[in-house]
Amino acid sequence: MLSFDNLALRRPRNVDLARLGRDTAAGLISGVLQIAYCVSFAALIFTGDLASGFALGLSGLIMGVVVTCFIIALTSTFYPAVGGPDSPAVAVMAVLASSVAAALAAKGASHEQIIVNILVALSVSTLLTGILLYGIGALRLGQWLRFVPFPVIGGFLAASGLLLITGGVGVITQTDLTLSPASWVPLFSTTYAPQILIGVLFAVAIPLLSRWVPDYLALPLVFLVLLVVLDIGLFGLVEDEAIRTAWFLPNLGELSLWWPADFVFGNQVDWHVIAMSAAEIGSFCGVMAIALLLDVSSLEVARQKTADLDQEFRSNGLANLLASVLGGFGGSLSMNGCVLLDESGATTRWAGAVIGIAAAFILVSGFDVGAIVPKALLGGMLAYLGAVIIVELFATPTRSSWMEWALTGIMTLVIINFGYFMGVVVGVVGACLLFALSYSRIGVIRRHLTRYEFSSNVERSPEQARLLRDQGKRVHVFWLSGFIFFGSSNGLFERIKGTIEGQQDTPVNYVVLDFSAVQGLDTSAVLSLIKLRNYCEEHGVVIAFSGLDENMRAGFDRAGFFGKDKPHQAFGSRNEAVEWCEDMLLMHHEVGDASTHSFESWIQKELGEQFDISRLSPFMKLEELKPGEFLFRQGEPSDSIAFQTAGCVAITIQDEHGRPIRLRRMLGHTVVGEMGFFRKVPRAASIIAEAPTVVYRLTREYFDKMQQEDPTAAAALHELIIRQLSDRLEFANREISALI
Repeated sequence: MLSFDNLALRRPRNVDLARLGRDTAAGLISGVLQIAYCVSFAALIFTGDLASGFALGLSGLIMGVVVTCFIIALTSTFYPAVGGPDSPAVAVMAVLASSVAAALAAKGASHEQIIVNILVALSVSTLLTGILLYGIGALRLGQWLRFVPFPVIGGFLAASGLLLITGGVGVITQTDLTLSPASWVPLFSTTYAPQILIGVLFAVAIPLLSRWVPDYLALPLVFLVLLVVLDIGLFGLVEDEAIRTAWFLPNLGELSLWWPADFVFGNQVDWHVIAMSAAEIGSFCGVMAIALLLDVSSLEVARQKTADLDQEFRSNGLANLLASVLGGFGGSLSMNGCVLLDESGATTRWAGAVIGIAAAFILVSGFDVGAIVPKALLGGMLAYLGAVIIVELFATPTRSSWMEWALTGIMTLVIINFGYFMGVVVGVVGACLLFALSYSRIGVIRRHLTRYEFSSNVERSPEQARLLRDQGKRVHVFWLSGFIFFGSSNGLFERIKGTIEGQQDTPVNYVVLDFSAVQGLDTSAVLSLIKLRNYCEEHGVVIAFSGLDENMRAGFDRAGFFGKDKPHQAFGSRNEAVEWCEDMLLMHHEVGDASTHSFESWIQKELGEQFDISRLSPFMKLEELKPGEFLFRQGEPSDSIAFQTAGCVAITIQDEHGRPIRLRRMLGHTVVGEMGFFRKVPRAASIIAEAPTVVYRLTREYFDKMQQEDPTAAAALHELIIRQLSDRLEFANREISALI
């Protein structure tokens, strides 16, 4: 809910009169600037044939400042804070006003009716903006707006900046500036050329003056100095009434409040025309939301403070809701206005309230601001604001690709020529395509190794290990990650196809696809994998899938990947898939030698033909283990070593909850338990028989006895164990280097 804790006007204990005076002065300076903005914006919206609505439009903009400043000053997580009409949103207001006016003019509506409908359309836009902003904050959806693509934001800002610049020229000439050369003719006339020159001087003087004075003072100083100089020159030195009048907006009456309820329930509002402008109204709401996000993000950096984004949306939403009822137009937190307050020395919420009070005074007094502010200053201010938007757009700290800038340019041109709605559609579609293209370049294959470099966690006999190492390139393992979609699935197919076709000396027999890190895949990805399946079947390659979740497994089942008549397999883990491929390789390539070796022949081969293995028998004890029996237990003393002759054992550890976790499986002829035995530390893991297993156990007592009675046999046994450890270390190093 919107929080009114610590309201602005509640005086803190440490606030003295000097601080209140400084905040009041800062608020008055910012208030003058906000009024100047409103005059320029009103001249932009109600220009040319719509000039008769200037006074009421200016009243609506100032009322928006009054309401926004008070609400934001009281409730924003930033303080001191100021609110008011935002430049990009005002550009959309101008487009909306032109759209409504053109539609009503085509129906033959009167001038008065057109103005009324524009005012109502702006009020409706403000109301809907309030609902949108408050809804985003209430539902805590503010963070989602941070995912708006940069080209969409850039297109919005660039188009708004250009519309403000051309609108500034239009305010001076009171004509619409278009691509037609005929609309540019007035710029070179003796009446408007000097005014345009003054407007350019105004826009250029601000950044020049900021080199010597603080940035927050540059615009107000240039505005006040030129205002005084021009007014003195025009009213004191120019005697020709016609020449003097050409420098000001037409006398369109004094400011006066207007109440939307008086017109909404009347018969002057053409709701069909307003409904037909839904695209512009929706664009206004979207621009307001994006502008608020940008201002909040910029203030977080400028003030080095984290804002409650949802609270800001609720605060600004409430301000727009109230403004729409009181005849005000859309406004939001102003980043530039807040920085101006900071630089002016303001520290409390009171400064924002002062701005609202100053704007309310101008509104209630009915002062005709347009009668003393020359059009050159109004046009120059609009041009300056438009230029600032464009410069800040190109000064973004992140490096954007040329494609992003191209999309920004295209979106800008579409907005200028066809409106904000079409621009948004082009921007969103283009941004999605750019994302798909960029994401597809990343690729979904995180790592690619063969069995020569990466094995399962099954330790096999030396003969089997050597055979698997020699034939390891027949098995290729692909780690997949991310989301597999139309942009990346074909790349996956081409990569695997290229691997199979490029390996002619040792043909590929098995491909392992690990989906453990895949978040999902779309229909096109399944179709590409179907194409891969068909290709693999043509070339005698079997696919082993691992890590499939239920949805992916169901999709592959429906596509006919698995079944009794299908060679392809699915496994729960990558290790199981690689282990199965190893078993298949051994089944097809092992021709008896490795599988029929007896323990004696294995020991004889390892120790050398000249060694008499019968010398080991007195020191070893033969043991037969049933499935589930422990050879060693975790934590017990390492007082023996075992030589596995047949069967299968699993190395397991217990987690903090006492559950067993299998680390490795060991098959065939190998040595187990040597690490703890030689280091003389307790067992770090348990070794359990998974099948009927036969081992020869050598206890520490008999090992010491062997070293005393037959040191040659002990040395040969040492050499065997060192060779086993070296083979394991070599493969581990190769595996680690491949995984880095």
